[in-house]
Amino acid sequence: ADSLDTVELIMEFEKEFNISIPDEQAETITTVGQAVSYLEENAK
Repeated sequence: ADSLDTVELIMEFEKEFNISIPDEQAETITTVGQAVSYLEENAK
């Protein structure tokens, strides 16, 4: 995936889970596992 794919994915997460992911944090999400972990910790 390229950086545009990642940005689009982060935007979809924000929309689906009604959260805001700071750019600094979004830059650290590079795997599905990291995305799942972030969502589990922050989408409550």
